[in-house]
Amino acid sequence: MSRRALLGTLGLAGGTVLAGSMLPLVRAEAASSSCMQVDTIAQMLLLSSVDDGQWVMTRGYYASGDGGGACYRIIASTSYTGTPDGFVDHALSTAGKVAVMDLSNGIDMKQVGVQSGVDCTARVRAAYAKNAKTYTYTGDMAPIIDCDDPNYPSSKFAGGIFPPSFSIHWFDGQFRFQAKGSANGEYVLFNFQGREHVTMYNPRVIGDVGTTHSGTGGEWGFGFYIVSGAKHITIQDGVAEKFWGDGYYIGVYPTNQTLPIPEHITLENCIADSNRRQGLSITAARCCRVIGGEYRNTGNIAWMGPAFGIDIEPNAQAKAYIDVSLIDVTTRNNKMGGLEIVPGFLSRSVVEDPFFNVYVSNYRSMDDGPTGAIKFNNPAPSSAAELQKTIRGQIVIETATIVRPKRKGVEWGRWGKHAPVVTASDVMVQDPNEEGVTGSSYTLQCAFVLTLTADDVAKGITHTGRITLIRPRAVDTRTTPKMKAPFWMQTAPGSSIQRLTIVDGFGENDLDGNKGFVRVNEAGGVTVRYTGDRPLKLLDQPLVCTTGMWAGYELRLPETATGVLDVELPASAVSLGLTYTIVNASQAGGQVRIKVSGADQLKRNGAAAATQWIVEPQERYAANANIAGLWSLSDTI
Repeated sequence: MSRRALLGTLGLAGGTVLAGSMLPLVRAEAASSSCMQVDTIAQMLLLSSVDDGQWVMTRGYYASGDGGGACYRIIASTSYTGTPDGFVDHALSTAGKVAVMDLSNGIDMKQVGVQSGVDCTARVRAAYAKNAKTYTYTGDMAPIIDCDDPNYPSSKFAGGIFPPSFSIHWFDGQFRFQAKGSANGEYVLFNFQGREHVTMYNPRVIGDVGTTHSGTGGEWGFGFYIVSGAKHITIQDGVAEKFWGDGYYIGVYPTNQTLPIPEHITLENCIADSNRRQGLSITAARCCRVIGGEYRNTGNIAWMGPAFGIDIEPNAQAKAYIDVSLIDVTTRNNKMGGLEIVPGFLSRSVVEDPFFNVYVSNYRSMDDGPTGAIKFNNPAPSSAAELQKTIRGQIVIETATIVRPKRKGVEWGRWGKHAPVVTASDVMVQDPNEEGVTGSSYTLQCAFVLTLTADDVAKGITHTGRITLIRPRAVDTRTTPKMKAPFWMQTAPGSSIQRLTIVDGFGENDLDGNKGFVRVNEAGGVTVRYTGDRPLKLLDQPLVCTTGMWAGYELRLPETATGVLDVELPASAVSLGLTYTIVNASQAGGQVRIKVSGADQLKRNGAAAATQWIVEPQERYAANANIAGLWSLSDTI
């Protein structure tokens, strides 16, 4: 079609020849050139006898008015660098001419012909290759993206689409990208490797879990992959759902661990929903902020551990480093737990700077899974020597509300003395053990749990790290309570819980009968600095302490008691660090006889060693096991 014939056709159809009115859309040199309008890209490709410098406006991409209209300048192919991609820039049927899209207003994805339900990977990549400053995504459509690395399996995380650096992306809330079904255990949709200063508003990506995923192995299919070299990346109101691995992943590119770790990463009001392994994983980051948002339903369609809402877990890599803040974040209904904090791999010798700094403010967990709404955990060490490498930094939690955890609310596992210091204030667990686990074991049924197992001891973890809890609360509001006890501490032989401080703990309505906040099953030394009302047990019958269950309690003879009541202490050799407090409140002449077991002795300053001691009315004594074979007895009045 000749230029004259086309213009005549446009005139008959009501088309307009534009000149100066194009100035807001194109460069100033268009002022002396006329601009023609056509309906579609297909019509533009048929133009003949067009001049260099000519401007052409399309009314749509596939059809007039479909939202894909754009403005193009015609140039000679000899002036065009490279080969036209056929999506953004187009080679015309007339030999030697190229239509070059004007990018002054950015690129709308409809202008490169994206379609719902169609593989548009090449189209999006072509748009990103132009390095426009803004990209717009509009319409109720779901273009498909091939997330597999084209060189798989020689490399695994170089697939998907790479937003250009220094770009802003506007999604209208309806547009979403759909991952193409994969058989691989590793794939990426939005790939931010090496990208800087990228901001996305309302992006939504959908994976292939439960629909088109055809493989069974692996756990590393990611929606947003923010890794090595990524800087100043912000995602606001993002949604990532149904990915084979994590909705969001922030960390180190595995095949080149010497690259800089991500820094200045912000996720604000984002949602992760029904992903297979994790809602969000953070394995390495500097100045990372997660503000608001909800990370939910992990593992509920298909699952692979850990299956948490959020997992902060550095790998044993040279550049591994954690500096993360979580503010006003919610986790909900995740298969295994809400928030997992795992610093242990930083103790490996390969890590250059073992730093783990996590700040949590106003965190909320609802209906999260059985291994802890908040789980402080460390992987088993490969050798005891690595336990001597202290991890710098600290974990600070200011206000957390945990409601209806499936079993335990907060757990510390393998939390050795090399772990970062934990300070948590105003953590409230309401209605733990929603699953209703029963039996004599406390570990699964309590609001707070801290354990050191025989396996931990065998691997060199014999003492806990420093933990301070300020105003922890454990409340069961159910008519028939399911919470066994507020806080359960259990140690294996050869281990001890040390440097644990509890300030003003409060527990209410537990199955153990409201005996106080702390329970201890002690097989080694336990030192707990407890501030607040001391847990109370009234001595209404003789008491034999075979474990550390009653350490830290006030064992009180009631005011109305008469006669002599016996309290037998456990073996001192397995009670090092324990303190038993015996109070005689009788006003009727009652006495308490403190007895020891086996060959143990009681020793009070200025008195000979003995195997028993009488506590008279209105007296108060503390019995401490400091060395094997000897209990030290002191009057605390």
